[in-house]
Amino acid sequence: MRKSILTLFAIGMTMQIFAQKIELSVGANSGLFHYSGNYATPVSYINEGQTGNQNYTNNPYGSKNGFSYGGDVQAQYVSKSGFITGLQAGYEVLRSQVAINSYHPYYLLIPFYNIAEPSYQTPVKSQTYLQNQDINVNPYIGYRLQIKKIKIDLMPGVDIGFNISSYDKGKATGTDGTVYRTDLKRPDAPTDVRLKFAVAAYYKKWGLTAGYAHGLKNYVSGNTYINNTEVAEVAHSELLRFGLIYRIL
Repeated sequence: MRKSILTLFAIGMTMQIFAQKIELSVGANSGLFHYSGNYATPVSYINEGQTGNQNYTNNPYGSKNGFSYGGDVQAQYVSKSGFITGLQAGYEVLRSQVAINSYHPYYLLIPFYNIAEPSYQTPVKSQTYLQNQDINVNPYIGYRLQIKKIKIDLMPGVDIGFNISSYDKGKATGTDGTVYRTDLKRPDAPTDVRLKFAVAAYYKKWGLTAGYAHGLKNYVSGNTYINNTEVAEVAHSELLRFGLIYRIL
């Protein structure tokens, strides 16, 4: 009986000591997201779809930043020497932006004669967004610095973004006031892998976070010509995050 009580006491003490080194937090973030590479573009145009509600951005991979946001939970182990191992998991909406300068009506192709009606471009002004909804998983390692009452965590790691859906969204207004919209579901984006560096500064249970992530996955496939040389089309993700975090354990 005594041995059982001592064993349970030892297990309880071990769990309590271990729990003191485990930190569990919840956070919310916003940020700026865009694509880089030779296929990413600051300007594109809207094409009219063959049927209603099928308008689409000709090249939606915008090199302009779009407002993004998300939330996550984080668990990390902090050793006595300050080394950190941790894992974040959360939901994000990532949006890149492209300026729109024209609207291209759909032209009718007559198969028998192989003759097409001219496609007249309508000047417009506005922007569209390529919006990805992702489940993001971020394993990381790092180190904690203590500066008086402020704890600073340095956290290099990897983002793995599992896409839920991808939409081409936006609108543009013509010179005559006509509004042209896009709200088209696109094929799901590939699972993205991004190299990430983040930092968090805590005072007691509250903290501020900032991070940058560079994508390794190419979102497009195909070839284009640059200076009369055929090269692969490339569009990688780039993400800058800022957030607020609260430690609940």
